[in-house]
Amino acid sequence: MSFLSSFTSKKRIRAALRRLGQDPSAENYVAVAREHVVVGNLQDILRVCSEGLSLHPGNAELMRIAERARQLQLDSRIRTLKQDLSLSPRPALWRELCDVLLECGRLQQAEETAEEWWSQSGGGEATYYRARARALQFFNGFRSTDGKVAWDLALEAVREMPGDTRPLEIQYDIAKACGAWADARKVLADILEISPGHPQHEQRFRDASQRVHDSKSLRAGLAEVEATGRLTDSPESAGSQSNVAIRPLLKRMGADKDVKAVIFQRGGTALVQGLHGGTADRTTRAVREVGVAARSSARRTGVGRPVEVLIEGSFGSLMIALGNSGTAACWSQTYMNPEHAESLQSITGATVPSKGALA
Repeated sequence: MSFLSSFTSKKRIRAALRRLGQDPSAENYVAVAREHVVVGNLQDILRVCSEGLSLHPGNAELMRIAERARQLQLDSRIRTLKQDLSLSPRPALWRELCDVLLECGRLQQAEETAEEWWSQSGGGEATYYRARARALQFFNGFRSTDGKVAWDLALEAVREMPGDTRPLEIQYDIAKACGAWADARKVLADILEISPGHPQHEQRFRDASQRVHDSKSLRAGLAEVEATGRLTDSPESAGSQSNVAIRPLLKRMGADKDVKAVIFQRGGTALVQGLHGGTADRTTRAVREVGVAARSSARRTGVGRPVEVLIEGSFGSLMIALGNSGTAACWSQTYMNPEHAESLQSITGATVPSKGALA
């Protein structure tokens, strides 16, 4: 940045800060953050966004800018770590690079990095990170093969790292997620041998012991997760969100003159606004089939876990949100209202990754 550009940017930042001092609104915090974006100081961007979000929690634009700044900060750290590893590969750098990649959600790249680490020097720590990366892919995409590979890698890490509970905790998470309570209890017994008296693990052991009579085999549990696209311990399985709380939101969306139908599904329950009788039943079944097909296609192609489907045509637009708490759909006769899209994501617990540049 030239001297003149830098001077102008600093002047604009000072002006934006004065406006913020007079009125600490969310809009003025966003304005200051955007001025820092121009300069490119990630620390200042994060500081302003953090301060703004403490006063205006949940502000979408501040959250978007902060998330993008964090991603750029992590990208910079990844480049530095790769350069350092090319000069002097050592466990501490491999470990940090894997951690940063996992934090960024780059699960495939994290696994590849751990495999490179393992191929160069071996060892339980590299095996553990291979297992951790593959386990996160299982929790993200629900593919049974990912869960089985993660389990086997964690078992290998257990043999290579006696006295370390981390690979055992991966196995516990997988067993719990697919309802293999007998396996979960066995793993917890091994953890308690290493960490006797640990209150959280003891409570988990008691919970698993109470559910052993409902236990599936690990193989059957993994297959069921892949077939249903749902973890045994997910909010959708537990039915945590009340239908009573959802109905008012569906009614508000359905009151929009452009909205033809709003649907929410969880398990065998379906709430419908705008349609009645056979039409409501057919539309609900069609929405369910689209959701199942989307999840199945994503698993087969290995692209991850779908959270949103948008279909547009002469009929208008149909958006389907696929989340942990259920499936929700809105059929609009025109383009999809962004507020309705956010409501669908809120109802289902679907999270759409942020996209785009900082400003």
